[in-house]
Parts: sequence; C-alpha cells; structure tokens
Amino acid sequence: AVALAGKLNEAPPPYVDSVEVAGPGFINFHLNPTWLYDVLRRVINEGSEYASNNSGAGRRVICEFVSANPTGPMTIANAWWSSYGDALARVLERTGWNVHREYYVNDTGNQIRTLGGSVLAVRRGDEPEEGSYRGEYISDLASHYEGSDDVVEAGRWAAEQILKVIRTSLDLVNIHFDEWFSQSSIEDSGAVAEAISFLKEKGMVYEKDGAVWVRTSDFGDSRDRVVKKSDDKGGYYTYVAGDIAYHYNKLVVRGFDHAINVFGADHHGQVASLLAGVEALGIGRGKLEIKIGQMVQFTGVKMSKRGGTYVTLDDVVAEIGPDATRLLSLVNSIDQSSNVDLELIRKNSADNPVFYVQYAHARISSIFRKAEEKGVKRLSVEDSDMSVLTHERELDLLRSLEELPDVIMSAAELRAPHRVTTWALDFASRFHGFYHDCRVLGIDVTPELTNARLWLTESCRVGFAIALGLLGVRAPEQMSRLTEEVTEESE
Repeated sequence: AVALAGKLNEAPPPYVDSVEVAGPGFINFHLNPTWLYDVLRRVINEGSEYASNNSGAGRRVICEFVSANPTGPMTIANAWWSSYGDALARVLERTGWNVHREYYVNDTGNQIRTLGGSVLAVRRGDEPEEGSYRGEYISDLASHYEGSDDVVEAGRWAAEQILKVIRTSLDLVNIHFDEWFSQSSIEDSGAVAEAISFLKEKGMVYEKDGAVWVRTSDFGDSRDRVVKKSDDKGGYYTYVAGDIAYHYNKLVVRGFDHAINVFGADHHGQVASLLAGVEALGIGRGKLEIKIGQMVQFTGVKMSKRGGTYVTLDDVVAEIGPDATRLLSLVNSIDQSSNVDLELIRKNSADNPVFYVQYAHARISSIFRKAEEKGVKRLSVEDSDMSVLTHERELDLLRSLEELPDVIMSAAELRAPHRVTTWALDFASRFHGFYHDCRVLGIDVTPELTNARLWLTESCRVGFAIALGLLGVRAPEQMSRLTEEVTEESE
C-alpha cells in the first residue's frame, strides 16, 4: 500500500489531489472538483443525448402491456401498469434497443360470446343472464348495434367499439402502441393449429379424454395443459393454445430477439404455463420475460358514474391529471403492492411527488426568464470558469447528474423504470436546496458566478427533461397557479 501510494502521488491520475494509506490494505483517493466540472460540460455538450448508450445494440424487443379485455371501459386496475410498460419501453430505447409496443386484443373466445349475448339481450329488452356484462355502456352498445343475432358477430362488433374508447383513454396518459394485435387473427389464420402441429412434431402434445394436451410439466409447469377441448366440450382451442401461438408468432414468425409481457397480479397463474409452453416450442429459456404488477389500492377517488362498481382510467385522470396518473405508478417497483392516496396528490406540496419534480423544472424556467429580462448573457460553456462552483449544493447536483447514465442503465437491465423516478425525486430535492441556498442572479452575485450557475442550471434542465421524458411526464416551464410565486422567489 505504501509503495502504491508513493507511486501514485508521484504522478496522480486525472482529478486526483492526493493518495494516502488508510490502514492495512486500504488506499484513499482524494478527488478535486474538476471531474464534476467536466460532468457539467459533458451534459451541456451532449444535451438530450446525455445518459444514452447502445448496450441494446439494436436488438428487437416486443413489449406487450395493458392488453385489457375489450369487454368494458378501461378501469384503473387494467391501466395502472400501462405507464410501467411505456416507461420501460422508453428506457430500453434509450439504451439501444429497437422497441415494438403491442396491445394483445383478446377478441375471441367465451368472453366475446358473452359480450355479444349481453348486447343482444339488452337490444331485445331482456335482462342479461347471470355472469353477463352489465352497465350503461352495454345499453349504449345495444342501442347502436344493427347486426345479426349471432353472438360472435355482436361480440366482435361490441369489442371494436370498446377498443375505440380504450384507445381514447390511453391517449389521455400518452400511451400509444405500434400494433393492436388481434387474437382472432391468430385463430382465423390457422396459426393456432400450425403452432399445435409444430408442437406435435416435436413430441410435445398428446391426446387424452378426447382433448389435446401439451407437455408443459416437462418445463416447470405444475401440470400439463389442455390446448384443445374435446368435441363434447365444443372442440375449442383454449387460451393456453392461443397464447402459445401468439408467442410463436412473436419470437419465430416475426423474429423478435426478446419479448417482455407486463401482466396484472390476477394473471399470476398463467405465468408458469406460458413460459413452459414457449420453451416447449424450442424457444430458448429467457427470451420471454413476464413482469407481474402487484395490487394497488386507491383512496380519495370517486366511483365511476358510468360503471357504478369500478373506477375508470378516465376518472383518475380527471381527478389528478395525466402526469400524476403516470408518475404515481412509477414511484415503486412493479412487484410491490401499494396504496395510492389521490387526495394527497391534489395538494401542491412537497408530499406530492409529481408537484415536487415539476416544480423544480418550473423554477429552472423562471431563472432563465428572469435572466433574459435582465439581459444577462452567458459565455460559451468552454469559455466559462466553472471553478467558482464550490458550494456543496452545486457539487451535489453535479454528482447526481453524473449518476444518471448508470441509473438509466440499471433501469433497463433490471426492468425497473422506478429507479428513474427515484433519481428524479432525489434530484428535485437537491435542486430545491440549491435554489434556496445559491442565488443565481442578483447584485450580490459576481458575473463569473452567475455565468457558471446559469450553466449549472441548464445542465439540471437537461437532466430533468431526460428523466421526465423517460417517465412520460411533462417538464413544464410554468405551473399555472404557482407562476407568480416562482417568479417572485427567483427575484
């Protein structure tokens, strides 16, 4: 240790002031702040490309999320993890993946027949059977349906109308898909039969009691699964068969390198059979990932007048706005259950995470507006003396900005976009501290320090814009009711 420290002190590495032995086996390196000034310059020079990388190397990944059955309005339970799926897609894109967002439309099977039967019953003036779909939306559909009395035709027509409403609801929170993939298209095209035939050739299916089974127990499932029911039970392909065929389409027919599915907690029972079914196809273990979003409880929101028994996504957006709706689902890990207090979110305080982060960005904008009003001009970042940035609040911001690339990388690798949220909240706290303790403009601040702090503030703006962009949350320049307060504080 003594020998190493001696050599290093003779020719210190970049940014190192000194090296010293600290007990047996330990060497301490003391850094000077110049490394942080280079972080600032890098953020400014790279701008919106800062903290991006090509670790994904252009690999094609299909992210399937939401995929709520088109049998009713988009409830908040269905939509809560939509922000997770979209934020994960954004994080993957920033790390070099070629991302395809997909919504799997379950527009076939018994649920569609039940939906069609519900619409037809109401159109006839009858009460829908027990277990059917009910509510004002069914009455609306029945009043507009002009087709035949075939339950499948009526069900698919109703599903198309409901999908239009679902698209509009997801638009409210800026969720968009590259493709809305129809389950019925898989079945109608013969793709399910093709996938089952492929499994049969591999010796992965057998017949028992008149039904067709797949050997999912060979790949970790608790038991084998029926993929086609016996003739006396309708001879229908099961949901397992449709899911296997759909993933065969994803990973073989369309050739995606990787697939990520985001399911709600109520789909936990499907995971083992789906993973086993995909592996039975000969697709390598690990090419399909399934993320399960845990249950969320809401307080402080009114029930939907339209549904009567559930809260819709539209209801929540109307209560707290799209940004809060998105960010709230990204505060915690997807595998943690949580309780969301919407009453708290309505308050503009530090306890409101959305307000706290957006307020920090609005303060940045207020500083630049004031600088423009005062006619303050900045030197180029290369010609600026950053050594005047010595306050611990200033250096804290730069340390945080230096961490952002690693945060985004880990968020991508661990499928954990909530890490970006954690960074944004911490960064907002650091910026609010800087805002209160380090004046940017004023007669008591030297021109050199004002210039450096304006560049520091600009680097913070870049950091916030990147993080909020990944989360799908706006980075506002003003916050309506707080604009006057923000401007006054900047003075």
